[in-house]
Amino acid sequence: MINSYKQLGTKYLKGNMKRTILTLVGIVLSVSLISTIGLFMKGTQLSQIEGTKKLNGISFHVGISNYDEAILNKVRFNPQIESFGLMSQGDTVPVGEVSVRMNFADHHALNFLTYSLLDGKLPSNAHEAAIDSWLIPYIKEDLQIGDSFELDGKTYQLVGLLNNSGFTQKNKEGRLLTYKSEFAIGEGRILIEINEKADFNEVIDELKSITEDNNIVINTQLIQALKPETNQSLLIMLVIVVSIVVISTIVVIYNAFQISVVERMKQFGLLRSIGATRKQIRQIVMKEAAVLAFIAIPIGIVCSLLALAILQAFFVILLDKGSDIFFFNIDWKILLAISILTLIAVLVSSYFPAFFAGRISPLLAISSRLSIKKERIKKQNNKVLRKPFSFPLNLAIKNIKRNKNRYIVTILSIVISSVLFITFSSLMDIAFSSKLVNDPSESDLTIYLQEENNVSSENLEILEQLKLIKNVSEASEQDIGFKIKLKDTDQSLATVEDIQKTIGKKHDIAVVNNFEENKAKHEEALTIKVLVYAFIVVISLIGSVNILNTITISIMIRRKELAALKSIGMSQRDLKKMIIYEALFYGFSGSLQGIFYGCILSYILYTAASGLFKVEWSIPYNACIITFVAALLISYLSVLLPLRRIQQDNIIDTIREE
Repeated sequence: MINSYKQLGTKYLKGNMKRTILTLVGIVLSVSLISTIGLFMKGTQLSQIEGTKKLNGISFHVGISNYDEAILNKVRFNPQIESFGLMSQGDTVPVGEVSVRMNFADHHALNFLTYSLLDGKLPSNAHEAAIDSWLIPYIKEDLQIGDSFELDGKTYQLVGLLNNSGFTQKNKEGRLLTYKSEFAIGEGRILIEINEKADFNEVIDELKSITEDNNIVINTQLIQALKPETNQSLLIMLVIVVSIVVISTIVVIYNAFQISVVERMKQFGLLRSIGATRKQIRQIVMKEAAVLAFIAIPIGIVCSLLALAILQAFFVILLDKGSDIFFFNIDWKILLAISILTLIAVLVSSYFPAFFAGRISPLLAISSRLSIKKERIKKQNNKVLRKPFSFPLNLAIKNIKRNKNRYIVTILSIVISSVLFITFSSLMDIAFSSKLVNDPSESDLTIYLQEENNVSSENLEILEQLKLIKNVSEASEQDIGFKIKLKDTDQSLATVEDIQKTIGKKHDIAVVNNFEENKAKHEEALTIKVLVYAFIVVISLIGSVNILNTITISIMIRRKELAALKSIGMSQRDLKKMIIYEALFYGFSGSLQGIFYGCILSYILYTAASGLFKVEWSIPYNACIITFVAALLISYLSVLLPLRRIQQDNIIDTIREE
């Protein structure tokens, strides 16, 4: 028993479960879209931060050299600075054919250098040290972590190995890092970490004001990853992307409710005829929206979390240390913001259909003439459309023309999905064309000849000797040395020792081990590529299901009309052709408009990105072709299921349905 008109909303939802599910799917897709993008962007940001720290080996934000006590005190007592440490370079100690640069750091500075650690730990006292791994053969034969060694008259215990740097290997100057507690004023450099809640631009400007420009070093790459808003161009790009997503969410939800309301105009007309006010009609629709929102939001969030969890599992399988790349980050602030934003979007999106439902004329609604536009009868001059086989096409065009509202609502889904795909494809192109992904070195080892006069005959002799080394699979000559590919990269250190013993005794060479650097760059490149492609796949799937859902609803609510056409003699074959033509027209028109607006947004994104990278815009032909073909294909597939249902309908029973 119904005690209040407000119960009509929930009664309708329960009584028309199939249509309720289709509407619910539209909202779930919207929630999944915006929550996936929100969590994805947050996880990608965290992954980029970790990747930047790992690639550069440092995690401080600003470094200041040539400082005095006043500068040190300003840094120490600045509430916007999270922590700071001191680090300095000492003398260069010769060790055989190479030299070792002494580096000293206090505990806070050592915390900023943890990402430069390859194995072991960083030193905690003045008797412990970490060195570049390539220095081991020069300092002590078979030196391992935990062993002791002497350098410059002092004994150290090896506690850690640092990442190999191509620069230090080429210059034959390795690093030794040890602990130092006391630093003289002005010694070395102050390493600064800014509080994440602080205004980075304000703090950096303040630090610049207390010292000379040539005395300050800013870790721009890390700061941009931490605080994208510090860069105006990056901020514009983020605003554009977020705006597209939010508008898309509102439009998709609006489509779901608009189709539902248009279908029930006769019911609303009957309610108005027995005394329901406009306000009561609006409240019925708004209550339905609220109920669907509270059901759809948790489901949409769970779907997005599952998608990200699957992607995280894929990374664990794909990479040796895939668990290090942990972008599956459940940020409750983002989830709460997404839930509130989606709820507002649902209420806003349902308000306009509710407002429209409240203003309907009872007589027009009951007569089902609200959505049909009266046309003037025109003589058909097009001979092609007058042919018998073109009758379904002619009728499909008339159906589209007579109901502009349904046409707009249907193609909006296709336009939005097309714009999303082209826009995010452009973001992918920007990421790759801007060299945001660092390409690994072409070789595992690089040998540089330090001799001024290189004789080609000697180079050929060296090349032949390199090919005879057990672990070398390929060796080739380059401008100032040789490039080497290894059979087993895990044996790179042993191979370097073999090269030094055979070739290093006769020639002055520098061997650069690219293995660790290549591995880091390869993982970073793979991470970005998989993230970007997976994101495009998620956007494509959500867009495809959205188009399928919208067109399916559009066809299903016309069952009575289609049954009437069959009752006056239209064959099942012609009916099928007419519906397919309509769907293809939706796909054709929607994809072309989506391509147009997508290209405009793509150009705006490239213009914003030009402040960050050197990129040139060109029409995204591949994305446009994929969008056009996919829209036609999905539009065609989306009518197959409703057509099967319509074929099974009993004509008389369908026409009698209320």
